[in-house]
Amino acid sequence: MAERARPATSLPGIAGKEETPVRLLKWASVIRRALQQRLSEGLADPRFQGLVSIVAVEVSPDEQRALVRVSVSPADRGRLALSALRSAAAHLRHVVRDESALRHVPRLDFILDESGYRQMTVEQAIAEGLRREGIVPASDLGGEDLDATPDDRSNEGTEAPIDEADRT
Repeated sequence: MAERARPATSLPGIAGKEETPVRLLKWASVIRRALQQRLSEGLADPRFQGLVSIVAVEVSPDEQRALVRVSVSPADRGRLALSALRSAAAHLRHVVRDESALRHVPRLDFILDESGYRQMTVEQAIAEGLRREGIVPASDLGGEDLDATPDDRSNEGTEAPIDEADRT
């Protein structure tokens, strides 16, 4: 039995390239908006569950393929939603063509982007570590000293300067 080709995680000529041509960025933006609009309405596939959002779209330099990175919440529904998207790729390609001014829409390859989930997991681990150590995160303290107590912070900078005459 022949093994099915899995989509690449990046397109040749796009990943690592510092300057992407403006034309490709415009195509990616048009494709992203059209897909997000259609996906917000949902698909008729029962595998398509959860909140699905388009993270990024990369169009290959030859304009034949578009790599669509999607994020799914809750994360445990990601594989099923991705399977539904891959099955509906031809239909979604027609939707993009009908809703945009593009004459030719590249083949859509969907991959699951778990970077947001990984970032959230790391942030939760850091917050848990800070709680275990008894350190309160300073997210709303404006970068003040984490170890200072509220009384220490309220008195900062309010002490009168010591004159040389007062020292004697």
